[in-house]
Amino acid sequence: MYDQSVEENFLIQKFREYYEKNTICSVNQIDKREFGYGVFKRKIANRNLAFANEFAMNLFLRQRTPLFFSYSNSCYAFPGNTPMANKQWLSSDIIYEFDADEIKNNCEKINGEWKCTKTFGEESKVKETIQGKETKQWFLEDSLKQTKKQVFRLADLIENDFGFLKENISINFSGKAGYHMHLRNKEIQLLNKKSRIELVDYIAGYGIDYVNLGYEFEKQLICPKNGFWVKRINVALKDFFRKDSKEISLITLLSKTKINQILKSREEIINGIDQGYLFSVGARTNKDFWKKVFDFAVQTVMIPIDRQTSIDLHKIIRVPNTLHGETGFVAKELSLDKLESFDPFIDAIAFDATLTKIFVSETPKFKLNGINFGPFKEENIEVPLYCAIFLLGKGVAKIV
Repeated sequence: MYDQSVEENFLIQKFREYYEKNTICSVNQIDKREFGYGVFKRKIANRNLAFANEFAMNLFLRQRTPLFFSYSNSCYAFPGNTPMANKQWLSSDIIYEFDADEIKNNCEKINGEWKCTKTFGEESKVKETIQGKETKQWFLEDSLKQTKKQVFRLADLIENDFGFLKENISINFSGKAGYHMHLRNKEIQLLNKKSRIELVDYIAGYGIDYVNLGYEFEKQLICPKNGFWVKRINVALKDFFRKDSKEISLITLLSKTKINQILKSREEIINGIDQGYLFSVGARTNKDFWKKVFDFAVQTVMIPIDRQTSIDLHKIIRVPNTLHGETGFVAKELSLDKLESFDPFIDAIAFDATLTKIFVSETPKFKLNGINFGPFKEENIEVPLYCAIFLLGKGVAKIV
């Protein structure tokens, strides 16, 4: 039998108070969706749930009060049936997921402090100092800002390349470390898994064939065909040669001296891209050099969406406007217009500032609601309720 801890019971009590005050009405076609729920430190403990209507779903949230609550991107004739084939698939939304936790962390301890380099398809830069061992779990605020940029880039691509209107795009904060983009257009509802894979490959630039796009490294020619990807690559190529010699040297693996020599012709290189030729950097190194440059250019313009979520017809994902059991944040539903100013560390906070006593094992410095907290280590503290729930959910605190 599953035994609930004091901490889990505390979270359930506070989550129940939230659901008693707030009605969740963010799911369309509720009677055709499969639902799942999670418990303390386990996001999916059970699934294959079905609700006849919005009232039944909200009653479940108030009576059972899960710490995580998810629903299917697909609609089924019988969503509560098992196994999956017995549900009888009808249609499916597309959900593109961006996760700030997926941003690469390169961390090392220097003079007793953790220095972390964050990379996201662009040049690496030291962003912040983090103390303690929790570096990988305690993502930086900058990571979410970078993730937000990717959402806007994808929205532009979907509108320009696919002709979908941005007004039909729905965004919601995941409740922890990312954003979900929901597409519900009729044109995509019946796409099979293979078609969804093709869409993801296009968006993320997987398997790009430079020759088919009109680029010939050996002949040093650019005969690009019309297409949005060609335009993106050409812009990225020109931006690449505006970087400093040290960075270009690191990417191409040529010496800084050689790169400085090449960059004497910087304007000729950039103009050549517009005029249809690739600048010669030497017969022996031409092909390898340009391949590295092109690969880097594609990396900077590709959109790193979560592949599995994007193609999975039977995925269940956070219900918008419900609470996340690890942070206590609201998985807020947003329009693209509101996304720009949205700050999850302020706008997604669900609970008040009632002072709450907890014992904390160890945390780095972090910021919630505009207030800096920590670092903490093996100490009793009194913090606002929203901070206590955040630490309890992460499993680094106990109720005093």
